[in-house]
Amino acid sequence: MDRRMFAAFGLIFLILIGSQTLMQKLYPKTEPTAADSTAVDQPLVDESTPMAASGDPAAEFNTPDSSSGNSAAPDEQPDATTGNEAVSRQSAVRLIGAGAETTVQVSTPLYRMSISSVGGRIIRWETFEHKSHNGDPVQLVPQEIPPAGTDAVLFQHGEIELGGAHFEFAEPADSAGDIEIRAGEGPRSLTLFVRTAGGMEIRKVFTFNSESYGFDVDYVLVATDPLRANESLEILGETQEFRFGWNQGVLPTERVQKMELPSLRAIALVGEEFIKKKRNNLKKGVEKASAQSRGSVQYAGLQTRYFTVLGIVPLNEDGTPKEGAVRLGGDQDLLEQSFSLDLPAQRGIGEELATTRLQMFIGPLDSKLLEAYDRKLEDGMDLGWKWIRPLSVVVLICLEWMHKFIPNYGFIIIIFSVLTKLAFYPLTRTSTQSMKKMQELQPKMKALQEKYKDDKEKLNQATMQLYRDEKVNPLSGCLPIMLQSPVFIALYQALSHTISLRGQPFVLWMNDLSQPDALTTLPFALPMLGADLNVLPILMSVAMYFQTKLTPSTGGGQMAMMNTMMPLFMVFIFYNMPSGLVLYWLVNTIMQAYQSWRIHQTATPSGGTQTA
Repeated sequence: MDRRMFAAFGLIFLILIGSQTLMQKLYPKTEPTAADSTAVDQPLVDESTPMAASGDPAAEFNTPDSSSGNSAAPDEQPDATTGNEAVSRQSAVRLIGAGAETTVQVSTPLYRMSISSVGGRIIRWETFEHKSHNGDPVQLVPQEIPPAGTDAVLFQHGEIELGGAHFEFAEPADSAGDIEIRAGEGPRSLTLFVRTAGGMEIRKVFTFNSESYGFDVDYVLVATDPLRANESLEILGETQEFRFGWNQGVLPTERVQKMELPSLRAIALVGEEFIKKKRNNLKKGVEKASAQSRGSVQYAGLQTRYFTVLGIVPLNEDGTPKEGAVRLGGDQDLLEQSFSLDLPAQRGIGEELATTRLQMFIGPLDSKLLEAYDRKLEDGMDLGWKWIRPLSVVVLICLEWMHKFIPNYGFIIIIFSVLTKLAFYPLTRTSTQSMKKMQELQPKMKALQEKYKDDKEKLNQATMQLYRDEKVNPLSGCLPIMLQSPVFIALYQALSHTISLRGQPFVLWMNDLSQPDALTTLPFALPMLGADLNVLPILMSVAMYFQTKLTPSTGGGQMAMMNTMMPLFMVFIFYNMPSGLVLYWLVNTIMQAYQSWRIHQTATPSGGTQTA
């Protein structure tokens, strides 16, 4: 959850609870406190580690024996002291071939992507299952991307950079140069290759499945000229790792981007350590959005609110994780995040010198799809703080279970709100009765205030003694709010980060419960609210106003003023929240008003037992 939402919930908590407790004690002025503690995991790396100014996720990696040699530039001249050795090193890493960029479009029943010959990168990806706010397919890859990727082959004494390499496509496509994989067809591969002047060929092989958002990417190093390849390897040393990089970033997909942008982040799992870096950190500098680690790499990727790009590292044959390296970074100019994975090279067969594989997943953040990999990918979904996450999962399971019987998520949220309110009814009754008793104690409290007006310490002692004598707990009015707040936050996380609720309509103009319920767009922008006319927050504010009129209150004029201002203040808090969340709170408010009125009507004037 982003800081803005954290602050909003904190303000709601302070207003709803503080207004009922602190202002009851003759409303003395007390300074509100706010505990702002953030659990900080032990960093995987020292963020003061020097990093490339460009934010390239491949830069500054400590690869095996990288100090012994680096890839030579194509125009590098022989050194006078090394003679032909420098020329041989240049040939070993120099790539052959250049030309105009070409692309191949791959279509499956689920998505369509475009792969460029430059770097073998995915430069466009869109899904057919999910639509953007304007009705077009969701597109994840930005149009403005860095000119080169970050892939590479890493040797003991150097590397071959592939990010700007001009690959050739090996498989013939259809007459338009595209590949279409129809439903029910088996896996199909697309191979790109580029050759070196040192007698080697590097192949990048994509393997697609018609029924999955996942696909495999293999790198294969081949000896096309065994003699020259052996000479190259004598210079470069053994193949150590292959680097897979994604520096294209991801696009926001929702209409109200100010709600989505704080959710964009880069993630990685190394061993049991979960790394996350928010995209907003790029505004403060690349180093604020960067992290690197070497160990048992599980996966790395980028996320929006509802979609993700993931690189998943396959397990070893014995089921153990591979040892590799991961780096999260970004481009501050483009404000796009990136990740790269260095995976160990495996010995090839026959002409294959070395090979490795990465599983890619580009698609919706659907827990069922992610759980199928059995790699804890679903744990990377942003379902709230660690303590709220289990409750978010329970709320999500309940909503999805109810959806099996009720097709409309709007009615499901209404029923869910009613059920939770009924479950908390005993606490609501206790709270309302306590507030009524507090209201009846006002004359005695005013008398104490007058008696001890010059001694606040004795006033507080006398007030607490009055509470004990009358058997009143001033904090009991806070219990329903305190216990319902986690449910409220969990529902917010479920609505904001779960693809199953994205785009789900309710009735009339409410066509997406994960977005604000904009009835229309005004010709002007409202201060602090924007140009959208959202109706549910206004209805919720009206319901909250009548709730305060039906609920017993204490605190005199100041509390009355607070009760009048709070509904207006809540409009600003809820105005751009998901309409499903506002619908939940609207129903909750109506139920609260009715329960408070009913309890107030059936209670005796002395605050005794109920008559009905």
